[in-house]
Amino acid sequence: MKANFYIIALIVLFACYFSFGQDNLNSTKINHDFEVGEHVFVFGNNVKLRSSPKIESEVLKLLKIGEWIKIVEKTKFSWPYRGYDSPFYKVKYDTTEGYILGGLLAVKKKTIAGNDYYFAFSKEEERSYLNIRHIVKGKYSEQKIPLAHTNLSIQTIGNRGIYDLDDILYVDYHSEACGTEGGGIYFFAQGNELYKVGQFSQISDADAFHQFEKLIFPKDENGIPGIILFNKEKREVLDEESEWVQTTTETRKLVWIEGELVPEFGPKLSN
Repeated sequence: MKANFYIIALIVLFACYFSFGQDNLNSTKINHDFEVGEHVFVFGNNVKLRSSPKIESEVLKLLKIGEWIKIVEKTKFSWPYRGYDSPFYKVKYDTTEGYILGGLLAVKKKTIAGNDYYFAFSKEEERSYLNIRHIVKGKYSEQKIPLAHTNLSIQTIGNRGIYDLDDILYVDYHSEACGTEGGGIYFFAQGNELYKVGQFSQISDADAFHQFEKLIFPKDENGIPGIILFNKEKREVLDEESEWVQTTTETRKLVWIEGELVPEFGPKLSN
Protein backbone atom coordinates (compact mmCIF):
# COMPACT_ATOMS: atom_id res chain seq x y z
CA MET A 1 0.00 0.00 0.00
CA LYS A 2 2.69 2.47 1.03
CA ALA A 3 4.69 1.63 -2.09
CA ASN A 4 1.67 2.55 -4.21
CA PHE A 5 1.31 5.78 -2.27
CA TYR A 6 4.87 6.84 -3.00
CA ILE A 7 4.54 5.88 -6.66
CA ILE A 8 1.55 8.20 -6.93
CA ALA A 9 3.47 10.93 -5.10
CA LEU A 10 6.35 10.63 -7.56
CA ILE A 11 3.94 10.86 -10.48
CA VAL A 12 2.46 14.08 -9.10
CA LEU A 13 5.94 15.48 -8.45
CA PHE A 14 6.95 14.66 -12.02
CA ALA A 15 3.77 16.34 -13.26
CA CYS A 16 4.83 19.50 -11.44
CA TYR A 17 7.88 19.83 -13.67
CA PHE A 18 6.62 18.25 -16.89
CA SER A 19 2.88 18.04 -17.38
CA PHE A 20 2.07 21.67 -16.65
CA GLY A 21 4.87 22.85 -18.90
CA GLN A 22 4.05 20.43 -21.71
CA ASP A 23 1.75 22.85 -23.53
CA ASN A 24 4.50 25.48 -23.36
CA LEU A 25 7.00 23.51 -25.46
CA ASN A 26 5.83 25.12 -28.70
CA SER A 27 5.10 28.58 -27.28
CA THR A 28 7.50 31.48 -26.85
CA LYS A 29 7.65 33.22 -23.50
CA ILE A 30 7.27 36.99 -23.68
CA ASN A 31 10.52 38.88 -23.20
CA HIS A 32 9.98 41.95 -21.02
CA ASP A 33 13.02 43.66 -22.59
CA PHE A 34 13.15 44.54 -26.26
CA GLU A 35 16.13 43.43 -28.35
CA VAL A 36 18.25 45.61 -30.63
CA GLY A 37 16.92 45.33 -34.18
CA GLU A 38 13.48 44.16 -33.04
CA HIS A 39 10.39 45.68 -34.69
CA VAL A 40 7.93 46.72 -31.97
CA PHE A 41 4.44 48.21 -32.11
CA VAL A 42 3.34 51.29 -30.20
CA PHE A 43 0.90 50.48 -27.38
CA GLY A 44 0.13 54.02 -26.26
CA ASN A 45 -1.65 56.62 -28.37
CA ASN A 46 0.00 59.90 -29.37
CA VAL A 47 3.25 58.56 -27.93
CA LYS A 48 6.01 61.15 -27.84
CA LEU A 49 9.16 60.33 -29.76
CA ARG A 50 11.71 62.47 -27.91
CA SER A 51 15.10 63.94 -28.80
CA SER A 52 16.77 62.49 -25.66
CA PRO A 53 15.91 59.93 -22.95
CA LYS A 54 14.27 62.47 -20.64
CA ILE A 55 10.59 63.24 -20.15
CA GLU A 56 11.21 66.99 -20.52
CA SER A 57 13.12 66.67 -23.82
CA GLU A 58 11.90 67.95 -27.18
CA VAL A 59 9.09 66.03 -28.90
CA LEU A 60 10.09 65.05 -32.43
CA LYS A 61 6.91 63.22 -33.45
CA LEU A 62 3.64 61.86 -32.05
CA LEU A 63 3.06 58.16 -32.80
CA LYS A 64 -0.34 56.51 -32.87
CA ILE A 65 -1.22 53.14 -31.41
CA GLY A 66 -0.23 50.33 -33.76
CA GLU A 67 2.58 52.16 -35.55
CA TRP A 68 5.85 50.25 -35.54
CA ILE A 69 9.37 51.29 -34.67
CA LYS A 70 12.77 49.59 -34.70
CA ILE A 71 14.76 49.20 -31.48
CA VAL A 72 18.23 50.76 -31.82
CA GLU A 73 19.46 50.70 -28.22
CA LYS A 74 18.31 50.19 -24.64
CA THR A 75 19.49 53.15 -22.58
CA LYS A 76 20.46 53.29 -18.90
CA PHE A 77 17.77 55.93 -18.29
CA SER A 78 14.34 54.99 -16.97
CA TRP A 79 11.13 56.43 -15.56
CA PRO A 80 8.31 54.96 -13.41
CA TYR A 81 5.37 54.03 -15.62
CA ARG A 82 2.31 51.89 -14.87
CA GLY A 83 3.94 50.37 -11.81
CA TYR A 84 7.27 49.47 -13.42
CA ASP A 85 10.65 51.18 -13.67
CA SER A 86 10.51 51.50 -17.45
CA PRO A 87 13.70 52.07 -19.51
CA PHE A 88 13.99 54.49 -22.39
CA TYR A 89 14.80 52.93 -25.76
CA LYS A 90 16.50 54.63 -28.66
CA VAL A 91 14.34 53.78 -31.67
CA LYS A 92 13.97 54.51 -35.34
CA TYR A 93 10.63 55.57 -36.86
CA ASP A 94 10.78 55.94 -40.64
CA THR A 95 13.93 58.07 -41.03
CA THR A 96 13.75 59.69 -37.59
CA GLU A 97 15.67 58.44 -34.55
CA GLY A 98 14.51 59.32 -31.05
CA TYR A 99 13.65 57.93 -27.63
CA ILE A 100 10.51 56.24 -26.29
CA LEU A 101 9.68 54.89 -22.84
CA GLY A 102 9.50 51.08 -22.99
CA GLY A 103 6.18 50.94 -21.14
CA LEU A 104 4.53 52.69 -24.10
CA LEU A 105 5.43 49.82 -26.43
CA ALA A 106 3.48 46.59 -26.91
CA VAL A 107 5.13 43.37 -25.73
CA LYS A 108 2.99 41.46 -28.24
CA LYS A 109 0.61 41.95 -31.15
CA LYS A 110 -1.96 39.46 -32.42
CA THR A 111 -4.21 39.80 -35.47
CA ILE A 112 -7.48 37.87 -35.41
CA ALA A 113 -9.92 38.03 -38.33
CA GLY A 114 -8.47 41.37 -39.42
CA ASN A 115 -8.60 42.86 -35.92
CA ASP A 116 -5.34 43.94 -34.25
CA TYR A 117 -4.79 43.38 -30.53
CA TYR A 118 -1.87 44.93 -28.62
CA PHE A 119 -0.61 43.71 -25.24
CA ALA A 120 1.35 45.37 -22.42
CA PHE A 121 1.92 44.82 -18.71
CA SER A 122 1.04 47.10 -15.80
CA LYS A 123 1.31 46.78 -12.04
CA GLU A 124 -0.62 48.18 -9.09
CA GLU A 125 0.92 47.56 -5.69
CA GLU A 126 1.85 43.85 -5.86
CA ARG A 127 -0.69 42.83 -8.53
CA SER A 128 0.33 42.51 -12.19
CA TYR A 129 -2.09 43.02 -15.07
CA LEU A 130 -2.23 42.31 -18.78
CA ASN A 131 -3.58 45.30 -20.70
CA ILE A 132 -5.16 44.50 -24.08
CA ARG A 133 -5.95 47.25 -26.57
CA HIS A 134 -8.05 46.76 -29.66
CA ILE A 135 -8.69 49.28 -32.43
CA VAL A 136 -12.17 49.52 -34.00
CA LYS A 137 -12.99 52.29 -36.49
CA GLY A 138 -10.03 54.40 -35.40
CA LYS A 139 -10.78 54.17 -31.68
CA TYR A 140 -9.34 51.76 -29.15
CA SER A 141 -10.88 49.91 -26.24
CA GLU A 142 -8.89 48.38 -23.39
CA GLN A 143 -9.24 45.36 -21.14
CA LYS A 144 -7.24 45.07 -17.92
CA ILE A 145 -6.78 41.45 -16.84
CA PRO A 146 -5.35 40.49 -13.41
CA LEU A 147 -2.51 37.97 -13.66
CA ALA A 148 -1.06 35.28 -11.42
CA HIS A 149 2.38 36.29 -12.76
CA THR A 150 3.95 37.66 -15.95
CA ASN A 151 5.99 34.60 -16.92
CA LEU A 152 3.72 33.75 -19.84
CA SER A 153 3.15 33.49 -23.58
CA ILE A 154 0.21 34.62 -25.72
CA GLN A 155 -1.02 32.41 -28.55
CA THR A 156 -3.97 31.84 -30.85
CA ILE A 157 -5.15 28.23 -31.13
CA GLY A 158 -7.96 28.36 -33.72
CA ASN A 159 -11.64 27.95 -32.96
CA ARG A 160 -11.16 24.29 -31.88
CA GLY A 161 -14.47 23.30 -33.46
CA ILE A 162 -16.59 26.16 -32.08
CA TYR A 163 -17.50 27.30 -35.56
CA ASP A 164 -19.12 30.66 -34.79
CA LEU A 165 -15.85 31.79 -33.17
CA ASP A 166 -13.15 33.51 -35.22
CA ASP A 167 -10.39 32.25 -32.93
CA ILE A 168 -9.40 31.45 -29.36
CA LEU A 169 -6.65 33.45 -27.70
CA TYR A 170 -4.84 31.75 -24.84
CA VAL A 171 -2.63 33.40 -22.23
CA ASP A 172 -0.39 30.52 -21.20
CA TYR A 173 1.35 30.69 -17.81
CA HIS A 174 4.83 29.15 -17.74
CA SER A 175 5.38 27.26 -14.50
CA GLU A 176 9.06 26.71 -13.73
CA ALA A 177 8.71 25.47 -10.14
CA CYS A 178 6.29 23.62 -7.89
CA GLY A 179 3.64 25.86 -6.37
CA THR A 180 3.70 28.25 -9.34
CA GLU A 181 0.61 28.76 -11.46
CA GLY A 182 0.88 26.91 -14.78
CA GLY A 183 -2.64 27.27 -16.14
CA GLY A 184 -3.92 30.07 -18.30
CA ILE A 185 -6.68 32.41 -19.44
CA TYR A 186 -9.00 31.78 -22.40
CA PHE A 187 -10.44 34.55 -24.58
CA PHE A 188 -12.96 33.94 -27.36
CA ALA A 189 -12.73 36.21 -30.41
CA GLN A 190 -16.00 36.79 -32.23
CA GLY A 191 -16.56 39.68 -34.63
CA ASN A 192 -15.00 42.80 -33.15
CA GLU A 193 -15.16 41.48 -29.58
CA LEU A 194 -12.67 39.61 -27.40
CA TYR A 195 -14.46 37.87 -24.53
CA LYS A 196 -12.62 36.71 -21.42
CA VAL A 197 -14.02 33.23 -20.75
CA GLY A 198 -12.16 32.40 -17.55
CA GLN A 199 -8.88 31.72 -15.81
CA PHE A 200 -8.01 28.08 -15.26
CA SER A 201 -5.58 26.81 -12.67
CA GLN A 202 -2.92 24.13 -13.11
CA ILE A 203 -0.75 23.96 -10.03
CA SER A 204 1.08 21.35 -7.99
CA ASP A 205 2.95 21.51 -4.70
CA ALA A 206 5.18 18.40 -4.81
CA ASP A 207 3.27 15.41 -3.42
CA ALA A 208 0.97 17.45 -1.12
CA PHE A 209 -1.45 19.08 -3.55
CA HIS A 210 -2.44 18.95 -7.21
CA GLN A 211 -5.11 20.91 -9.08
CA PHE A 212 -5.71 20.78 -12.82
CA GLU A 213 -8.48 22.72 -14.62
CA LYS A 214 -8.98 22.76 -18.37
CA LEU A 215 -11.46 23.17 -21.20
CA ILE A 216 -11.88 20.35 -23.71
CA PHE A 217 -13.05 21.63 -27.09
CA PRO A 218 -14.86 19.68 -29.84
CA LYS A 219 -11.65 19.16 -31.85
CA ASP A 220 -9.64 18.01 -28.82
CA GLU A 221 -9.17 14.40 -27.77
CA ASN A 222 -12.39 13.25 -26.04
CA GLY A 223 -14.16 16.35 -27.41
CA ILE A 224 -17.90 16.41 -28.15
CA PRO A 225 -19.34 18.26 -31.21
CA GLY A 226 -20.98 21.53 -30.20
CA ILE A 227 -19.93 21.14 -26.55
CA ILE A 228 -17.15 22.64 -24.42
CA LEU A 229 -16.27 20.37 -21.51
CA PHE A 230 -14.96 21.84 -18.28
CA ASN A 231 -12.80 19.40 -16.35
CA LYS A 232 -11.33 19.90 -12.89
CA GLU A 233 -9.22 17.40 -11.02
CA LYS A 234 -8.04 18.03 -7.47
CA ARG A 235 -5.89 15.81 -5.28
CA GLU A 236 -4.71 16.56 -1.75
CA VAL A 237 -2.69 14.50 0.72
CA LEU A 238 -4.41 14.96 4.08
CA ASP A 239 -2.14 12.61 6.03
CA GLU A 240 0.97 10.97 4.58
CA GLU A 241 1.50 8.47 7.40
CA SER A 242 -1.94 6.89 7.03
CA GLU A 243 -1.97 7.45 3.23
CA TRP A 244 -5.07 9.61 3.52
CA VAL A 245 -5.57 11.11 0.06
CA GLN A 246 -8.61 13.06 -1.07
CA THR A 247 -9.32 13.18 -4.82
CA THR A 248 -12.21 15.01 -6.46
CA THR A 249 -13.23 15.38 -10.10
CA GLU A 250 -15.65 17.92 -11.52
CA THR A 251 -16.95 17.97 -15.11
CA ARG A 252 -19.52 20.12 -16.82
CA LYS A 253 -20.92 20.54 -20.33
CA LEU A 254 -21.01 24.10 -21.63
CA VAL A 255 -22.11 25.77 -24.87
CA TRP A 256 -21.15 29.11 -26.41
CA ILE A 257 -24.26 31.20 -27.12
CA GLU A 258 -24.46 34.92 -27.94
CA GLY A 259 -21.18 35.93 -26.36
CA GLU A 260 -21.18 33.76 -23.25
CA LEU A 261 -20.69 30.23 -22.00
CA VAL A 262 -23.88 28.72 -20.61
CA PRO A 263 -24.95 27.58 -18.14
CA GLU A 264 -23.37 30.13 -15.81
CA PHE A 265 -20.30 28.55 -14.29
CA GLY A 266 -18.18 31.39 -12.86
CA PRO A 267 -18.53 30.58 -9.14
CA LYS A 268 -17.25 27.04 -9.70
CA LEU A 269 -13.99 28.09 -11.39
CA SER A 270 -10.83 29.81 -10.25
CA ASN A 271 -10.83 33.49 -11.24
